[in-house]
Amino acid sequence: MKSTILLCLLLSTAAAAHAQAPPSRAEAAEELLKKFRQADADGDGMISTEEAKTIPLSMRLFDVADADRDGKLSQAELRAGLQKVLARQDRPSRPLPSPPAGVEQAVQTLSIDGRERSFIVQVPKGGKGNLPVVFIFHGGGGRAENMLGSANFGPLAARESFLAVYPSAWKGNWNDGRHGARIASQQEGVDDVKFIRAIVEEVAKRHPVDRSRIFATGGSNGGIFCHYLAAKAADVFAAIAPIIGGLGEPVAADFQPSHPISLLIIQGDADPLVPIGGGPIGRSDRRGRIISTEETLKLYLKHNGINGTPTEELLPDVDPNDGCRTRVRRWPPGKDGVKVEYWLIQGGGHTLPGRNLPKSQIAEELIGHTSRDFDFREVVWEFFKSCPPRAVEKR
Repeated sequence: MKSTILLCLLLSTAAAAHAQAPPSRAEAAEELLKKFRQADADGDGMISTEEAKTIPLSMRLFDVADADRDGKLSQAELRAGLQKVLARQDRPSRPLPSPPAGVEQAVQTLSIDGRERSFIVQVPKGGKGNLPVVFIFHGGGGRAENMLGSANFGPLAARESFLAVYPSAWKGNWNDGRHGARIASQQEGVDDVKFIRAIVEEVAKRHPVDRSRIFATGGSNGGIFCHYLAAKAADVFAAIAPIIGGLGEPVAADFQPSHPISLLIIQGDADPLVPIGGGPIGRSDRRGRIISTEETLKLYLKHNGINGTPTEELLPDVDPNDGCRTRVRRWPPGKDGVKVEYWLIQGGGHTLPGRNLPKSQIAEELIGHTSRDFDFREVVWEFFKSCPPRAVEKR
């Protein structure tokens, strides 16, 4: 995921000439070198920090690529950095991890609109009665296997007795409604809502499912997709919990979910890719735009009929070395008892919060700090458990 994010930063400099399809990695690399030459105002074959500011090149990336720390970036340093990132991207997908104790795990496939699609299901052993379902959506450039490896809900599913479902996006990205010119699933018009509805039906054929308690969470592109599901499939989902992912501008323009829906947002105010104040994803309009988190909250509060004043809490600083503090706002219940919560990570970057995640200095320089004061999986599930079940029509 971290190499995917770095590649996203690199590809964000690609030219607008690639309007119909995303550029290849070689094309993106050449485009970046072209920008380099254009920015070399004094013609010395080096890019200074001042010259770098004239092109859409992240200063965090500049700092990482400046191998000799001389305050300038040579073409050789830039090429070397690109080669390392692309080498990471060319590695095969992470193998499917073994199932945690207490769950059975299987890969299933569906054919949707002529496309072969896959998803992973974790089923708690000994689960009784109709079980809740939690969908976990990976970020851009990922697959279900990646999300399972980095954010495995299996131990929680075993302990709390729910089904955990990890779908894979088409060509690595969800069609989340933001009209990204460089995202294949969006350019091809892939109907991911149809795919998710089909998964619900397929899972329900094999396992006893509580249709009043189906939930969705995910990070980055997966979080943005959660908002899209709220807009387009509120008849299926009782609650969503998008992490480091905003509401797409085109979706916000006509935001009218069919039912009230509970919402938990977890967002860092120092996220360099998904801006908390709204705007282009990854600093490029070609990856689509989102509205601000505050505007997003207003839309949900209005839709859910919530007018009361929220409570506010500053969480304990469990890890004082992570550079983060978290403020939580909780509103009074709205229509049908639905809930809205906002976990603002002050100093938090484009990362999934967790206590036991491996630390990486380079990753922090590129995508910001990771909050280690709480584990997002525990927070998300506790929120889902507290939400009222969605009214279900008789089938």
